[in-house]
Amino acid sequence: MSLNTHSPSQEKVLVIEAESIVGDKIASCLRQEGYNVALVKNGVDGLKQIFDILPGLIILDITLPGLDGYDILDKKQAEPMLAKIPLFLLSTQGVPINMRRVPPGSVTEFIIELHVDPAEILSKVNRHFPHKGETVPAASGADAITKKKILWVEDDKLIGTILSKKFTSSGFELFHAKNGEEALDILKTVVPDAIVLDLLLPGMSGFDILQKIRADEHLKNTPVIILSNLSKPSDIEKAKILGARKFLIKAASSLDQIVAEVKEICK
Repeated sequence: MSLNTHSPSQEKVLVIEAESIVGDKIASCLRQEGYNVALVKNGVDGLKQIFDILPGLIILDITLPGLDGYDILDKKQAEPMLAKIPLFLLSTQGVPINMRRVPPGSVTEFIIELHVDPAEILSKVNRHFPHKGETVPAASGADAITKKKILWVEDDKLIGTILSKKFTSSGFELFHAKNGEEALDILKTVVPDAIVLDLLLPGMSGFDILQKIRADEHLKNTPVIILSNLSKPSDIEKAKILGARKFLIKAASSLDQIVAEVKEICK
């Protein structure tokens, strides 16, 4: 596995391709365009990289040693935080795609080619990232060194790991608590810019935490985003009554959407 890094603003693309010549050509073409490319050549490492680097786009061949492309699709779609990562499914050398094994909504684009044209793949990737190449002004002064502080309260180990990586790579200073007691201990010494809160937690519930936050003079104005799989109107209404600014459903929210909402609420 090789990873090319230049700038934190680069879009990350994960290429999972067993054929060395094909994979190297695709990766080289994307890197020349300025993409941050990770290339792996088997399914087991490919699945691990999806979790580890949280790419903005995956290019996945269906024919792989270890786990094949269909296995990776199944495992990716089983995790709500990963399911919404866009994916191009690649079939080369005349290998047909078995559509019965492709989970609904799991593929952004199908690329079926007898001989892969890296330039064509690059064109598709560029269309997927329409704002690539735009210049983002560099932060200066206090803005360059001040990170927004986020308290993220979530007991699910996998989701916690995935979203923690996303928050950190997006430039936040992250404090992660696995339950209400840990969250309240952190809040004794830290006043975050925003709190992202699950509702179903061991011991103290998210609703209980919300009530304690609103009763604290130092914390009552801290914006809170609920991120939960509870989706009953009564749960949403209760959270809003207790002061939550936003209510996001885990299964319906992409990683980028969650980060965008947190950035917006921190302004």
